[in-house]
Amino acid sequence: MAFDAATKVALAVPHSKPVEMITEGSRPTDELSPLETKEVSSTPKVFDQPAVSVGKEDLPREEVRTSTDLNLREGPDAAYVKIETLTNGTNLLVLEKNGKWWRVKSTTSGAEGWINGTFVRPVD
Repeated sequence: MAFDAATKVALAVPHSKPVEMITEGSRPTDELSPLETKEVSSTPKVFDQPAVSVGKEDLPREEVRTSTDLNLREGPDAAYVKIETLTNGTNLLVLEKNGKWWRVKSTTSGAEGWINGTFVRPVD
């Protein structure tokens, strides 16, 4: 019986009468107080000035050059479809890095895709 009453208290089953304090050796009532909810309005002001959005296009681009013929792929893995083969010495703009896989744009053809970044060197 005490376990059932304690379970009701723990689960906060809403009822119309208040709960008596449960003490060692006492018997709790079978009815519990109703649950209360309160509406809280929130108008947080984090900054005094509006946020400035910086797109990926606004960031400075690293320019690199292929050090061998290199496959430009649709995704960051050798399993993705090849878009084109970049010849040795092709200049590329680095758009994103994901480990050794880099998303680049060819300055020659304008094609965008992913390469293995270990096969490039900085432009002199």
